[in-house]
Amino acid sequence: MTEIPSDAVTVTWLGTTTLLFDDRETQILIDGTFTRVPTIDIILRRPVRSDIATINYAMANFEMNRLAAIIPIHSHFDHAMDVGHVANRSSAVILGSESTAEIAKGANVPVDQYQVLGDGETRQFGNFKIKLITTVHAPIGLNDEEIFPGTIETPVIQPSPISSYKRGTVWSILLTHPRGSTLVHGSAGIVEGKLKTESADIVLLGIGGLSRLGRDYTQKLWDETILATGATRVIGIHHDDFSAPFGEVRAFPDLVDKVQKTAAWINDLATVQNNQVAVELPQFGRPITLY
Repeated sequence: MTEIPSDAVTVTWLGTTTLLFDDRETQILIDGTFTRVPTIDIILRRPVRSDIATINYAMANFEMNRLAAIIPIHSHFDHAMDVGHVANRSSAVILGSESTAEIAKGANVPVDQYQVLGDGETRQFGNFKIKLITTVHAPIGLNDEEIFPGTIETPVIQPSPISSYKRGTVWSILLTHPRGSTLVHGSAGIVEGKLKTESADIVLLGIGGLSRLGRDYTQKLWDETILATGATRVIGIHHDDFSAPFGEVRAFPDLVDKVQKTAAWINDLATVQNNQVAVELPQFGRPITLY
């Protein structure tokens, strides 16, 4: 394993779209979901609760002791159900939509530890500047419909079925640091022209469900994220089965999603650029040097 320089800005992938950014002074957590809901509970929509033991383990094992902000890319259960419990174990501020705020309220997070932001708003934490940019969720539900659309209107008190975690606002998250910039685009949705004025060195791109949406959709997503921002490095995320135990990375069955097909499309798109774009998949729990 390549040694990480002591002054590097890194990101550690912890499954789905949970990402820990760290510049050795400040940590930023995207999503922060460590609970893994069993498939049967998802299918039957049984009431579920956060796995406190796994949350405690993850925060201790990955040394989340300088956590400044927690930012779910939207409010579905696989992105936001643990945010209140993570906040309550740190001094970090939850940033997001009113739906995410209702999840925080349900976990009794102090009111000064969550903030509702609008499109284009920014916050500064140490050397990290965070910008939230509204986007949409990829249409990966039945009949091209979204899964659990709408907003959360009342506090989500656990145990609660996964359908309680309605989508809310979907974000692209731009993290700018004096060393470089990274865009987290985890939901694979497309808003034409939305990112054309943004610049990023690296894009962390959600690729789950793209095999069902098709090659043309994947091409358009690439154009509207990678080409639009001028990124030269792409790291694929949200490609794993989020019902697998925390730390176990496995692909969804082909009936659900064909990740290898999507990866081949993306590799093809990367190689046709005048300046080739580097494409990679992260290893669970291994810090990646960004800049």
